[in-house]
Formats: sequence, structure tokens, C-alpha cells
Amino acid sequence: MLRNDYLREIVRIPVQGGTVGAGDRYRLHRGNLAMNFLFVLNFNMYVEMPRQHGKTIAALVRYLWVYNFGTSNSEIAFLHKDHTGSKKNLRTLKEIRENLPSYLQLDNPVGADGKKIKVRNTVVAIDNPYNHNKIITFASARTKDLAQNLGRGSTQPIQYYDEFAFIPYNKTVYLAATPAYSTASMNAARNGAPYGILLTSTPGDLLTDSGSYAYKIRNDATPFRESFYDKTYEDLVNIKNCNTNSEFFMISYTYQQLGSGQEYFKRMVREMGGEWVEIRREVMLEWAETSGNCPFAPDDLEKIKMNLKRPINQLTFGQFGQYTLDIYEEIDTNYPPIIGVDVSGATYNDSSAITIIDSKTTRVIATLNCNFIPADDLADVIYNIVTKYLPNAIVNVERNGGYGAAVVQRLLKTSVKNNLYWEIKDKVMEEAFDGHGRSQKIKRKVRTYGLDSTKNVRARLIEILTERVMYHKDKFNAEILYNEMRAMEVKKNGKVEHSDKTHDDQVFSYLMALYVWYDGKDLVERFNIRKSVLKTDTNEEINELNIDDTIDETEELDLQLTVEDETGEYEQTKQFLEESSKFETSASFRQKTSIADNEFSSNYIRRNKIAREAYRNSYGVDANMDQDLMSNMYVELPQHVYINTNEFPEEMFDQETGEPIHQYLQGNLAKQWDSIGNIR
Repeated sequence: MLRNDYLREIVRIPVQGGTVGAGDRYRLHRGNLAMNFLFVLNFNMYVEMPRQHGKTIAALVRYLWVYNFGTSNSEIAFLHKDHTGSKKNLRTLKEIRENLPSYLQLDNPVGADGKKIKVRNTVVAIDNPYNHNKIITFASARTKDLAQNLGRGSTQPIQYYDEFAFIPYNKTVYLAATPAYSTASMNAARNGAPYGILLTSTPGDLLTDSGSYAYKIRNDATPFRESFYDKTYEDLVNIKNCNTNSEFFMISYTYQQLGSGQEYFKRMVREMGGEWVEIRREVMLEWAETSGNCPFAPDDLEKIKMNLKRPINQLTFGQFGQYTLDIYEEIDTNYPPIIGVDVSGATYNDSSAITIIDSKTTRVIATLNCNFIPADDLADVIYNIVTKYLPNAIVNVERNGGYGAAVVQRLLKTSVKNNLYWEIKDKVMEEAFDGHGRSQKIKRKVRTYGLDSTKNVRARLIEILTERVMYHKDKFNAEILYNEMRAMEVKKNGKVEHSDKTHDDQVFSYLMALYVWYDGKDLVERFNIRKSVLKTDTNEEINELNIDDTIDETEELDLQLTVEDETGEYEQTKQFLEESSKFETSASFRQKTSIADNEFSSNYIRRNKIAREAYRNSYGVDANMDQDLMSNMYVELPQHVYINTNEFPEEMFDQETGEPIHQYLQGNLAKQWDSIGNIR
């Protein structure tokens, strides 16, 4: 008997007040479809769905099929936050069995002698006399020692933890049970029998140990994507194995995604007596705690939530499509998007995150968040986003702790180098000592790619975030930003960051993008970003132009150049700079400045000290440093002035092919990514 026939034609779900043998047909929706898909493939799952959407029923229907038809000599364990709950689940399974046709119930066995065979059939366990399968319920543990014993006794190849976030000592139970489960599941796999761990729950309380551990397992798990339906079993195994933190897939659907509307929500609010803490948890699936000293007002956060969107599309990256970019709005590539990147070391404590904003409206248009993506894969994802979909994007990477610097170094070896945000800074090149022990630091202007999150920079980022919450609550779009922000708190030292049990990586990738928009240097000349006016969430216009953007560069030259101009060549320098700033597009800008600059430089800059000084004061570099660089007004410093403190020779060449990294990115790996339709 095929399992899809069992679901589609045979199973009937008991309803209150109905007769035995009758009931509702199995109602398929996106959530239980995902569950059944992963059930068949024997993958471990963490599942969260709102109340009254059948996550428990989906599990029990599956386990009844396994118990009656799917295997033999096997056991299924039912665990719950208390024994009453696990016994109730067993009772519901029996009721579903009673609705099967009598010849499929297999609960009244008769021996060869015609006598009825006695088997265990109690409120805590049942045995199947035909195939010798068992279902056992477990009581919850009241102490840590009892939890250890409970876990060691769970040797079943199929384990079902219902309301996992509320099971006392769930971490102790789960960790004690895992070694025995591992052996049992391998035996089942070798015999082609079903196996797997299922954790179902609504969001728990992050202030409790049980809720915190469930939240960790949830966040560590690989998010289920509906694109998985088109992948082979081998592809899914590879995707799971890319996540070195977890063996679980995480399935999460809101009530809207499961086909319920506002009538369902209003009914649940009435039935739950307007208890909003429980409503947010049980119906709206909200996990993140709201800190008591959150820097943002509850009313502002609520308005941000009202403007959140669900992704309208997704792009997958990586060799197996294991990294997903969620897209919230159509991307208009006429305006250069800004990509902010926060890099982690692929550990649970942090995730690597990408946020893309529209440089015209500053609205969030896409996000990516992954806690198991290594730095080289993150660089590959950025490379593909830019080269395949957003060729005029600006990429700003936080250079933190070596990981961000490694991503920058990798991208510098590719064509995406031209998309990286950079600033010219004074760096200490040498430190000399005189005969009296006094030191003299020798500095030089160098180009720095990405952004160092210093104390002052971080303070500025928080200031930007505060202003966004104040004036632009309609532009966040992504739920992950809202969840991280409402769990942020002001520490005792005044620092604003995530709480001990939550994260802020997506927020800071968002701020990396906003930093470029608010404080970026020479955005018109380098990237053709022209800032004008933004609409606030109350539809008021705010002039967001930086003061620096409104100052004519030649006015700065007047203040800085003190050499008497007797030849008139300085005035011609000013006129040239004024004309070059009027070009409307980056293409015309580069074309016109290339022609004009070659003629101008030959007559004035290279042969005249005053003109060279004017050029240097305007662009921070000597005009004679590199002849080839004179064709672009966004002047690149020669390589010999860089202080490369983050060189990683082992990453410069692919370890398998021996090819340089830039060839590796543009060649071999690029061929492996699936072709996905262009974004408008």
C-alpha cells in the first residue's frame, strides 16, 4: 500500500462529536507537505506552526502508518512536556487507527488456534502483534538525574518530542538519548526501515533553559526551502552536511502561509482572552525576547512590524544551493544597490549576514543569514550576487577579527574589486626611534577596503539605526531585522548590542549598507549614487544630503592652497574640476574625464607645481604617482603604498587546482551555480 494512498484516500481525522469510523479527510497544506516530504527521506526535523494547524496530527498520522505498515521489530518513543501530553498523543493515534477500515486496524489479532492474542494495549504503550512494533510514552523528568536516565532509556530509532521548548531538562534528555538513537537509526537505515527525530513546538520562553536550548537547535538547523522538492536525495544530504552545526532541517510556517486569514487570528485572540504574550508565541510564532532595556520604543517596534513583508522570491547560491537570498521587493538596477556584509566565523554565537538596500529609497530589498557559511563561501556568494545580478552594486564588508578581512582579500582578487567600498586613511607605515628613545610614527595615505568597526564607527552605526527607527519604520521589510532589534539591549557600559541569547548580525549588515549611504565618501564620482530626498514613514520629506556632498571641491582647494597663482593655471584646474562634476552618469563621466584629463594633465598637472598641488589636495594623491591612473577621477593609489596586514597566502590559490583565487571564482566554481532568471 502506497503512503500517498494512505494519506489521500484512507486516513480520517477524528472530530469532536463525530462517530467512530468517520472523520475529516487529511488536509494537506505547505507545512505538513514539508513534514511528509522529509519523513519519507528520514531526515531529522524541527517544526513550528501556529495552533490548530495540525503539526501534531501530521506526526501521529505518520507514526500510525509506520507502526502498522512501515517497519517491523521497531520502537517509537513519544515524549512531551509532561506524561499527560505524551499519553494524550498516544490516545489520539489510537483514535485515528479506529477510523481506518477494520481490516487495516490490526488491533484484534487471532492466533492459529483461533484464539485472540493478548498484546499490550495501555494508556502508556501499545504493541503490534503482527510486526512486533511498539510505541512507548515517557514521563517528563523532575530532576537532572532523572532526565539523564530518561535519555539513556530512549533507544528508539524514531523519537517524537512534542512541545520540545517546554520539556524540562530537554537538553539533558536529548544529549543522553542521542548516542543510543544513533546506533538504532543506523540499524534501521541498514534494513531500509524508517527512522528519525522529530521536534515540534511553538516558540518557548528564552529566559528558561528549555526555551533557550530549543531556540539554539532551531537556529542551528538548516531552513527548509520549497526549492528542495526539486532536488535529489543526494543533493539534500549534501545541503544538510554543509551545515556542520546541525543534523536537523527547520520547518516554520506562519498562519498566513498555511492558508488562514484574519478570521482565524481574531478567533484565536478571543479564545486566548487577549493574552498577547501567549498570542505572540502560540499564534504569531514570535521567539525573540523583548529586552527590558531595549533602546527602541515598543510603539516604534510595533510600527516596524506592521510594515514587514514576506519574501517575494528567493535566489540560492553554493554548490548545492545551500545558501538562500530572500528578496522582498523588485530590484531596480538603474540605481546602484548597496550591499552590507557582516562576517562571522561560522559558529553558533554569530551568523554571517548580507543585507541589500535600494540606494534611491534606502528600503531593504534582500537579506541572507547563515550561521554555517565559511568565509570563502561567503565571498563566492557576494561575487555571484554582483556579477550575475547586481553589476553596479556597492559592497561594504565589516573587517572584523580577520574573517571580514579574509572575505575582502578574496574579493580583491576578482572583478568585484571595483564594487568594494573604500576610504583613504592615514596608516602608520614605520616607527622610527631617535637616540633618546623617542619614537616617530611615519604615516602614509592608503586605500582601505571595507569598514573597521571601531568604537567611533559603532557609535555612528547605532546613531544611524536610531534615526531609521525614528523616521523610516516603513523601510525595514525583513522580519529578521525586527526580531534582532527588539532583543537588543543597552549594556551596563552603554554599548548597544544583542542580548546573551540572541543575535544582531543582520542588523549590523544592514548598518554596513546604510553607512555607505549616509557617510560614504565621493559616492557620485565612484559609484554614481546621487542622494536627494527620502520620504519618512509619515510621508514627510527629509533632506538626507550630507554636507560634504554639497560643498564644491574647488572651495576646499581655495582654503588649502596658499601658493600664489600667477600663471592662471590654478583657475584652469578649478574649471576642469567643476566641469567634470556635472556629468550625469558614471559611463559618461569616465568617458569624458578620460579624454579631457589626458589633454589637461599633459598641459597643466604634470608640468606645473601649483596644478599638481591642487589635484593632490582635491583627491588626496599625487598626480605623478601613476600615469595610468589619471584616466579615472576616482584615483586609485598604487599598490606599493598599501599596508597589507591581512594577507592570507593559503587563500590566494585553490588547494585542489592550484589556480589563483580570482580564476577559481570566475571559472570553475562559477560554472556550478544554477542559472536563475534575472531580477528586474
